[in-house]
Amino acid sequence: MTTAADPAPPPARATVATLRAYRADWVHFTRWCAAQAVAPIPATPEVVAAYLRSLAEFAPATIRRRLAAIGRMHRFNNMAWDVTDTRIRAALAHMLDLPRVSAPAPEVVTPGMLRAMVERCEDGVRGLRDRCLLLFGFAGALRRSELVGLQVEDAVPGRTALVLNIREGDGHQPVSLPLSAEGLPCPAAALAAWQQVAHRQTGPLFRAISKGGRVGGRALTPYAVTRILQRRALMAEVAPDVVARLSAHALRSGYIMEALRQGMEITALCRHTRYRDPRALRPYECQLAND
Repeated sequence: MTTAADPAPPPARATVATLRAYRADWVHFTRWCAAQAVAPIPATPEVVAAYLRSLAEFAPATIRRRLAAIGRMHRFNNMAWDVTDTRIRAALAHMLDLPRVSAPAPEVVTPGMLRAMVERCEDGVRGLRDRCLLLFGFAGALRRSELVGLQVEDAVPGRTALVLNIREGDGHQPVSLPLSAEGLPCPAAALAAWQQVAHRQTGPLFRAISKGGRVGGRALTPYAVTRILQRRALMAEVAPDVVARLSAHALRSGYIMEALRQGMEITALCRHTRYRDPRALRPYECQLAND
């Protein structure tokens, strides 16, 4: 039965991400049960307690959510469920009290890594797109949604900088990319080269490319940015364990880390990165201090 101490189920209008997480949690539990040759439902308190004690590598929030997923599935099937059972409570308290090893800091793209990656982008259609994408992502400190959301008309070359008009709500936030910095290729030149083969005057700037090398009409997905980054990093002979921890955010965070390292003024950095609150930069400052 459900008790007042039972972990709260997700709201009736739970997000797709929440439901997906609960589904993954239940699958994880059933696979553990299969390996232990025990029934996942109805699960005895001893089974649930043993499962909780097997989750030492996971964060407290994940452990709580997995316990809630087990309870949710029991209630859905009208089966008895009592999370206040002393065996379950003792196991949960033990797991939440375990000392946790801090997760390693996320990998960032350094100027050296970026230079190696863009140098290895071939002059074909895919290489020209990837070179432009990597340079824009780093120099503009772009979020992956901003990067794939760019339209052709949002990139405006100027005499001293390439201006990206980042779409925010009903307006635009201009971000200037210097024509050259730290020995990196010029973003404006990379854009011009990409446009020569993309042949698009409007619509998404960064588009999917077919296996035959044809530029498509749809924009890249946010997940594609990570795949491109990791592929180009491997081609640049970045260590595989580093590549595995790279995400699209590594371009944005790499710019921020390098800007702080070079002493860029915080107000200017916030303006360039579209952070309204300077406190958002504190994690980067802490990471830099620990390097």
